[in-house]
Amino acid sequence: MAYAGYLIKVGTYTIPLSIIRAETYSAYESTTDLDSGVDGNGELHRNALEHKGYKAEFETVPMLTNTEFGNFMSTIKAQYTNVPEKKAPITLYVPEYDDYVQVNAYEPDIKPVMYYAGADKVVYEQIRLAFIGY
Repeated sequence: MAYAGYLIKVGTYTIPLSIIRAETYSAYESTTDLDSGVDGNGELHRNALEHKGYKAEFETVPMLTNTEFGNFMSTIKAQYTNVPEKKAPITLYVPEYDDYVQVNAYEPDIKPVMYYAGADKVVYEQIRLAFIGY
């Protein structure tokens, strides 16, 4: 299946393209090694495992309000299958394959940076989100 009009789903929630800064979206496969290393002659010996890890990361568009960001995060959190781990099934578009991959992933800490704080709202700079498959 080629690109189907979205970049990432968390559970059944398709993250809207309007909230993703497309130029910051990155999704890729990473190879995991076990006991790989260089011998005394400088030759690399790799033991690449069959299991592949995947990672997707992006920034939100800037200037989301606290209400907009709160609603967005509530929708993502509702998809968690393990709340303490911040674990959820994700479907991510991997440009290298021009295809989608489905994996279980966790969401590392999110660190919003404020652009503005007023009497009635907070506005954020772009916010980096990531999902790390395992």
